[in-house]
Formats: sequence, C-alpha cells, structure tokens
Amino acid sequence: MAANRIRQDGQDARGIRAARRTLMYIVRVMLLLLAGALVCALAFLTAERMSNLYILSTEGMSLRAESILTDDVEPGELEEYFLLAFLADDTALTADAYRDYTVSSYDYDLSIERISVLPWTATATVTAVETVTVRGAFDSDKLAEGETQADHPLPAWPVRRYRIRFVNTGARWYISALELVEQDPHVEPLRTPDPNMTPLPMATPTPTPEPTPLAVIAP
Repeated sequence: MAANRIRQDGQDARGIRAARRTLMYIVRVMLLLLAGALVCALAFLTAERMSNLYILSTEGMSLRAESILTDDVEPGELEEYFLLAFLADDTALTADAYRDYTVSSYDYDLSIERISVLPWTATATVTAVETVTVRGAFDSDKLAEGETQADHPLPAWPVRRYRIRFVNTGARWYISALELVEQDPHVEPLRTPDPNMTPLPMATPTPTPEPTPLAVIAP
C-alpha cells in the first residue's frame, strides 16, 4: 500500500514538472511573439516617420528657396511646413537678396544624408546638403546712369549642409530650426558618362561551317 502511494506521488510529481515545463514553454513563445510584434510595430512606425520627414524636408526647403528667389509663394504656404517662430526669425526670408534681380530659372536639390527619429519622441533631425543654381540678371530699369548689369552680378547661393530640426505638434511635423553645419562642403558631383570613353559593342564573328565532303562512289 505504501509502495503504491509512493509510486502515485512520483507520477504526480512528474506530471507537475511536465505541466510546468509546458507552461514555461508557452510563456516563452508568447513573450517571443510579443517582442517580435513590438519590434515590427516600432520598425513600421519609424519607417513611416522617416518617410514623412523626407517629404517634408524636400518640399519645405524647396518652397523656402522659391520664396526667397521669387514672389510666387504666399506666406500661408510656408506655414504648412515651418513654425511661425522660425519664419519670423529666418533672415534669409527677410533679407530679400534677390529683390532687384530677375530670376529667369533655378535648379534646386536637397540631398538627404541622415534622418534621426525615434517612434516615441516628438522631435527629429534631418541632415541634408542644399544646392541651388540660380540664373538671372539685375533689373535693367534699376540701373543707374553709366552702370551695366555686369556691375551687379547675381548673388551666388552657396552650397550648405544643414541640420534641419523638426517638432511634432500632435497633428504633423513642422520645421522648428535650421542649423548651418558646414558651408561649401565637399560634395561628389554626379558623373555624366563620356561617350568617348564608353567602349563600342563589337560584333561577334560567326564561325564559317566546314564544307561537307562529297560522297565517293566506288566503281
């Protein structure tokens, strides 16, 4: 009787240990699945934020340059990308360096180098290089007697590396600050293929088949 009771107690203990191992395995699997889902959610949110910051940086900075060079931008358009405090303190917008010039055309490029943002923060930083090529001339009706347009060269727009700071107000991101990191940084120009250096395709020679010998008929 005692032996049966000991045997039964041993079986119960083994059953409890097996159930405990099974429960621990299930808990570990659930924790791993939860951690994987959390990582995927954070990665998705980070990617979404980086995409928004990329678009807002390129569109906002391009609109700022257009506002400096032309009169085609309304103040309300800039407010969609920049905080009002930034617009009030932006000396480039108030300097009006191109006021006496007619800008015929310009090329704008913002090369994004780095985007720093976390899924749970309300601030972000974008590092980018701005390149603007301006074409135009001094207004002829503003020339003094004896002056020519050569006396008033078009102000150059230097290449600048900026640290663009964003703040999230809850509805969307806005540019809150523009920090100059470097002026005239070394930027590798895009190389245009030289047709003289491009090898011409060579024709592949077609082998000439050997003539088939004529059959010899024995007499």
